[in-house]
Amino acid sequence: MGITIHYKGKLDNAENIESFVNELSDISTELGWEYQIIDDGKKQLAGISLNPHKECETLLFIFDNKGNLRSIGHLLFDNFDDKYTYWVSTKTQYAPLEVHVAIINLLKYIKSKYISDLEVVDEADYWDTMDKNVLKEKMDFLASKIDLIGDVLDSSQDELSSASSTEELIQKLEAIFKKMGFNLEK
Repeated sequence: MGITIHYKGKLDNAENIESFVNELSDISTELGWEYQIIDDGKKQLAGISLNPHKECETLLFIFDNKGNLRSIGHLLFDNFDDKYTYWVSTKTQYAPLEVHVAIINLLKYIKSKYISDLEVVDEADYWDTMDKNVLKEKMDFLASKIDLIGDVLDSSQDELSSASSTEELIQKLEAIFKKMGFNLEK
């Protein structure tokens, strides 16, 4: 749970992978981000992973030999393919607001230079609005809800630990959250 950026696309020219990786490694160095170059000849995947901040998930750019952006699952598992494997996600909820802004700015640059069909779904709407106030409001709102849920769970540990099955635990959780005013209807 937390503000996440989802993205997918295909390199305009699959032969540009090396210049893409070189440029992103230079940008990472300039920004003080750690990075790792990826080259898995066996699975024919190449790219780069960027670590913008210790409280932010890794920003991945892994491409197959046709230039399609792929998720980490392609590196980890054989025969990993479904409609979601082209989407890559990076959670920024716990990183400073400026990290989210920098990632969106980088994605806009990548769209303009390397992946013209790049699709981005930014749960904080910064991609669409470029409004830091909207971004801050959404991050603060979700942080307050995460804290509230954590507080509810902390104060209910005794009751929850008495559950004898997964089903009973779920029932107890539903009862606790309903009592706290959460609407659990689908």
